[in-house]
Amino acid sequence: MKKLLLTVLVGATLPAVSQAQSSVTLYGYLGGGVRWVNGLKGGSAVAFNNNILAGNRFGISGQEDLGGGIKAIFKLENAFNSGTGALKNSGVLFSQAAYVGFNGDYGRLTFGRQVSSNEYLAILLDPLEGQGQTLAVSPTALYYFNYFTYDTRFNNTISYLGRAGGLRYGASYSPGGVAGNTRAGSNVSAMALYQWSGGLAGFGYQKQWNAAATQWAETFQGGGSLVLGPARLFLSYGDLHVSSATPGAPQRHDQMPGAGLVVMPTPAVQLTAAVYYDRATHMANAKQGNGHKLTTYAVAEYYLSKRTELYAEVDFDGLSGAYRSDALNIAALGIRSGTYSTTGVSVGVMTRF
Repeated sequence: MKKLLLTVLVGATLPAVSQAQSSVTLYGYLGGGVRWVNGLKGGSAVAFNNNILAGNRFGISGQEDLGGGIKAIFKLENAFNSGTGALKNSGVLFSQAAYVGFNGDYGRLTFGRQVSSNEYLAILLDPLEGQGQTLAVSPTALYYFNYFTYDTRFNNTISYLGRAGGLRYGASYSPGGVAGNTRAGSNVSAMALYQWSGGLAGFGYQKQWNAAATQWAETFQGGGSLVLGPARLFLSYGDLHVSSATPGAPQRHDQMPGAGLVVMPTPAVQLTAAVYYDRATHMANAKQGNGHKLTTYAVAEYYLSKRTELYAEVDFDGLSGAYRSDALNIAALGIRSGTYSTTGVSVGVMTRF
């Protein structure tokens, strides 16, 4: 009787196990090394490099065929510090993604914590594919993340992505959930791009409100990339407006053109470089809050295998005017107030699974 019961239980569970193995994927990035930075309070410092190029993360994604060309999909992705094991976002287990939805011939519809449609395009226009872990290599994050919470993802988001030939388009909405105020804490964005053999071009839009609906931040972006032999050229332009919570105070306005290049001279070597120039006016919504920031970086990656690589990176930020005292920039880069420039150098190893 016991043998019969065991046979029935095993037979009942095998289909579920088989299905999970065929439709669920575990993946991740893990890296670390050493980083030197100057321009900090007290001078320069040598510290642990928590994988500046791609961050440390692991995730689980999966899909189930529902028939009729429709699949149920999900994704859970966690980010962490390889030096300490701590979560990247304190108290948030799946800081990078936590969504569920459907994917089919009519597009992809997802619900949960995820990037906005505007961020989706920004990732495609970034030589580092949106994985840079600091403004020293990803200055455009200021334009595309949650400006009022400094979060790179949006909570409670409904997102749709569609495709028609080479045209890809999408829209997303993050309701704030505040009774009697549909704007408070909300975000709306849209994007469209056209992709062809060797290139893509697109534009995006995003508008978000703070928790009290007293301020909004609005972003426009455009750009593209083009394959030129063993290289891919990136060009982008971003425009940010931030309203003031104080009546009569000016709006903050940033304009940032950027260019990047990724070259693979051999299958084992990849070289990446980029430059961005941010012209900001009325930072902190102050009349005299004008400043400029020049960001540039270069990366060399050597692949020991398809999954493991060694990398070396150098970055430079030059600051002028109000950018030298901007609280957001100082906190993000970890620099001292009033500094004219900061330089960082990182070396490390990264593996994927």
